[in-house]
Amino acid sequence: MSFETDWSEALKRAQATIVTDIRSFTDTNRQHLNEALATTEADVNRLRSMVQPFFLTMGAVALLIVLLSFAASWFWAGLMIDRAQSASLWQMGLQVNQTSSGKVLTWDVNRLQLITCQAGSDKAPCLKIVQGD
Repeated sequence: MSFETDWSEALKRAQATIVTDIRSFTDTNRQHLNEALATTEADVNRLRSMVQPFFLTMGAVALLIVLLSFAASWFWAGLMIDRAQSASLWQMGLQVNQTSSGKVLTWDVNRLQLITCQAGSDKAPCLKIVQGD
């Protein structure tokens, strides 16, 4: 009977030791995992705080590039329109000149003549295109 009692007590102590060891192991692992999770969250937050300004800056730079492209296109289109108008006038023998009193239109007397035209019941000054031979 003593042998059986001794073994029963030994098994109970072994079982209690195993339960205590498992709980200690689980608690220790839980603590390490919580520390690792906290470290990972801190690293992610630090990385997020470093990356967020980068994306905002890159977005602002991209927007600035688009706006500058539009401004350059608008300016270039204006220049091209002015040049096309000047070229068209030049082909007809007209030229726009800037003076201190404003812009004036001059013409090539060999290609254009100032004449008087009938416009309804009124007479108006006109330019006649002189045809070459």
